[in-house]
Amino acid sequence: MVSKEESKQVYIARINWVMDYINNNIDSTIDLSVMANIALFSPYHFHRIFTFITGETPKHFLLRIRLEKVASHLQNNTKDSIQEIAFQYGFTNISSFSRAFKSYFKINAKEFRKLDKAIFIKNGIRYSKNGKLVSKISKNIEEKSDHICYIKQNELVIMNTKIEIKQMPELHLIYCRHVGAFNKIGQAYDKLFKWATPKNLITPTTKTVTVYQDDPSVTDIEKVRQDACITVENDVKVEGEIGKSIIPGGNYAVGHFEIKDNEFEKSWNTMCLWLTESGYQPAGSCSYELYHNNHDEHPEKKFILDICIPIKPL
Repeated sequence: MVSKEESKQVYIARINWVMDYINNNIDSTIDLSVMANIALFSPYHFHRIFTFITGETPKHFLLRIRLEKVASHLQNNTKDSIQEIAFQYGFTNISSFSRAFKSYFKINAKEFRKLDKAIFIKNGIRYSKNGKLVSKISKNIEEKSDHICYIKQNELVIMNTKIEIKQMPELHLIYCRHVGAFNKIGQAYDKLFKWATPKNLITPTTKTVTVYQDDPSVTDIEKVRQDACITVENDVKVEGEIGKSIIPGGNYAVGHFEIKDNEFEKSWNTMCLWLTESGYQPAGSCSYELYHNNHDEHPEKKFILDICIPIKPL
């Protein structure tokens, strides 16, 4: 008989299949029946199960992902029209898109595009390039005092590292998904290694990779999806919470870092500042961290990693 934990893992895996399908087919028509078919449930049961596991109805989740991808694109690309961007992410009617966008972000898309973008993070608080405090979904927020209204850039970005444009290879991955605070992803890695080690999938050439499915400057932190991954060379049969994915090869901005566990914010701030001055913009695929060591074996417990952001010319 299947245990309670095994059953839970299967349900989570099927929900992840749906999320992966949405990410890869965001411009397509996706309704409840399509999602339920992917999850191998009837539409009635899928709706109840998805809502229970994620805290959102399937319809709301799909709409939110589309709106947040539009919002991120709006601030990263000033040349594409709002209508072009909306159509790119699956909206077929500009009027219904406009209503949905304003309902979610409380301002229209044209006004949103003009707002200061959240570029930097310090202690979980987000700031624009000029150090102005902004909200997690890039809306201006009320300053509570003059002391936190602005912060100096050198307090946000202190990493001295070489950032290069590189042609990165396609990565074949197996993953365990984590949703929520960045510093909790270790739990997903524990599950992944516990599953992969007995199957001899951890080899001297295996790399560890954290893949970011959402833009944390737009998506609330409790809903940001991060995949704890390892690279694999051959096709692997997965089960339970363990899934598989492919990160496409292409041009990436790659920054090399050797950092302690409390310096990830600063390393990402360094990358984001470079990007704003580079003549490039983020491309459509996911950003990721590619690790080159086991930090527990480092004499100073440091992570040696590359931060890789897919890019295209402005």
